[in-house]
Amino acid sequence: MRAVYRFYKEGVWDLDLNRPLDENEYNEWSDIMELLETVQLQDHPDQVKWVYEKSGIFSTRSMYRLMTFRGVTNRRTKRLWGSRLPLKLKVFMWLADQDRLQTGVALKKKKWKGDHRCIICRVQETVDHIFFECHQARFIWISFKEALGWEKIPDTMQDMLESWLPLSSPQCSFKLFCSTIIFWALWTFRNKMAIENVLVSDPANIIFKILSYLQRW
Repeated sequence: MRAVYRFYKEGVWDLDLNRPLDENEYNEWSDIMELLETVQLQDHPDQVKWVYEKSGIFSTRSMYRLMTFRGVTNRRTKRLWGSRLPLKLKVFMWLADQDRLQTGVALKKKKWKGDHRCIICRVQETVDHIFFECHQARFIWISFKEALGWEKIPDTMQDMLESWLPLSSPQCSFKLFCSTIIFWALWTFRNKMAIENVLVSDPANIIFKILSYLQRW
């Protein structure tokens, strides 16, 4: 095995190829050479460093961050895990954010033979539909908007994370707490309908359940 410095002579990269390159390979080779022009070698042994950690040492945490957020720390997720919410709610919200909940559409992709539509609206049941678009969810969000004086309510998971939960807002933690409780209540009532065939007789019952969760947690 030849060391890297043996290919670097008097400030020029000297690399021999065993065969000619086609057009695509030549373009890729040119891009690599442009990157190498910025490399400055020093007179000490080579070291392996993991660029996604300041320490240069590999960690599973940074690998997970790379795989999920392209190496960027997700400050909202960090705030979620650092909150005082019960662990099961943290995991639940993480699954919702990752679109990993067992919704009708998700189950259909796994060859589930049941109805993948919302029991109330009769449209495809997705994460966004359960928590934002369903008539039941809209009623809950509008009720909280009026009660707490919110200027707006989120329309989708992306809208909630990017616009409705600004990290710089002093209400960010409070809104995160409220939205998590709303999500959990909607999910539990959804499961009663989808699994136990128990319909909600009055949407106000969901609000009462949310209030009991707020007092508990």
